[in-house]
Amino acid sequence: MKKITLLLFVVFCSWYNAQAQGSDWTLGAGVTAFDFGVPAKKGLSMSDWNWGPYITASKKIGSMIQIAPSVSVVEIRNFSDLFPDELFTTGQTAASVQGSLAGQLHFLPEKKFDPYLTLGGGANYLRRQTYGVLEGGLGVNYWVDDLIALNLQAGYNYMFDFADYLHYRGGFRFGLAKPKDSDGDGIPDKKDKCPNDKGLKQFAGCPDTDNDGIVDGEDACPAEAGLKEFNGCPDKDGDKIIDKDDKCPDTPGLAQFKGCPDTDGDGLPDPDDACPTEAGKMELQGCPDKDGDGIADKDDRCPEQPGLVSFKGCPDKDGDKIPDVDDACPDVPGIPEEKGCPAKKPKEEDLLKIAKSINFATGKATILKLSLASLDNLANLLKQYPDAKIVVEGHTDNVGNRAANKKLSQQRADAIKNYLVKKGIEANRIQAIGYGDERPADGSTDIKAGNKTPQQRSANRRVEIKNI
Repeated sequence: MKKITLLLFVVFCSWYNAQAQGSDWTLGAGVTAFDFGVPAKKGLSMSDWNWGPYITASKKIGSMIQIAPSVSVVEIRNFSDLFPDELFTTGQTAASVQGSLAGQLHFLPEKKFDPYLTLGGGANYLRRQTYGVLEGGLGVNYWVDDLIALNLQAGYNYMFDFADYLHYRGGFRFGLAKPKDSDGDGIPDKKDKCPNDKGLKQFAGCPDTDNDGIVDGEDACPAEAGLKEFNGCPDKDGDKIIDKDDKCPDTPGLAQFKGCPDTDGDGLPDPDDACPTEAGKMELQGCPDKDGDGIADKDDRCPEQPGLVSFKGCPDKDGDKIPDVDDACPDVPGIPEEKGCPAKKPKEEDLLKIAKSINFATGKATILKLSLASLDNLANLLKQYPDAKIVVEGHTDNVGNRAANKKLSQQRADAIKNYLVKKGIEANRIQAIGYGDERPADGSTDIKAGNKTPQQRSANRRVEIKNI
């Protein structure tokens, strides 16, 4: 056993100067212990541990996966105590030699703290017999520096046709020597002009990210394939202005416009030209103004006629604030309700004002003289609108006899109509209706509720004149 330990120590020293994590292969060695007690339900006790050296190696086959062959030589001192059926001489020892091949899944490769899961199998030579073994476990490497790591591992071993056992390991891991290649591009650092950047052999280890034949260190546009005449920068539109300086890299353009075209030749580059295919004025962002009204044709409803901004470039000849394009009577001032033509009816507010100024003798249908001027104004207003028709409504409060009130309201409406007819207004243009107390001024449908206060009753005694 001492000779084996010495041999392992010599091997360790021979590889000490190797790189650990930078190598595909590593070598490991240390002390292992087999514990038959726990699987045999005797509990965990170091007195049941059987010690010996082990040696192992591992090779990376992926960023997180390694394969690891190993050999352990363990002296089982209490063999007969553990397995009395196998040997009848108490205290007899037995040697166990185990060889295995395992796969390792490393969760944090290239880190100082490097935990892993191991699964594998092999054979155990014990008491001149060979037994198949399956093993699985957890381990961890702690890289002290770039050259050496501490290793701990524990696992369970299933031995066919014999007893299962736990194994515990503690030791070191070393890398196998090979030329240092910091960037992993297969070119040793001593020959690599770019040792920290993964590169290509034809460029002495320097990268050419965009594959344009110009190494990144000399390429003004290392992420985009370009031309040698532009130091590796592209010119997609072929206008001799490199894309990174070209405001319009996909369209051939002019140097004076930083690579952008001026399709209509009006001195404004297309990206700044609101009308890039029509020559126009600078002050209108390159758009034309055929009628010269200061409104670009594209925004002008009447591009052939000078107009006003308020009417989107259309004129208003009659000044009625209705643009000619929307005016049915563009030469005569009118109103919006008649599409720019003169009004056909008096304004409702004018009729309301006249109605409020008409008064009668108390309890009679006699129009007071002071109201006649208002009726004359109404007659003149109706003459201005020969097609207009009106309705004259008489209203009272609810004081007194209801039938008498309704009759009085009709008489008063008739009196106004008769006066207007005498002034030359056709009778068929005027309707006269007496409602009595049926329609309180506040709109109430409850006649009593609409006549509770003196103010309500006063408002209810009225004449209303409306357009039909």
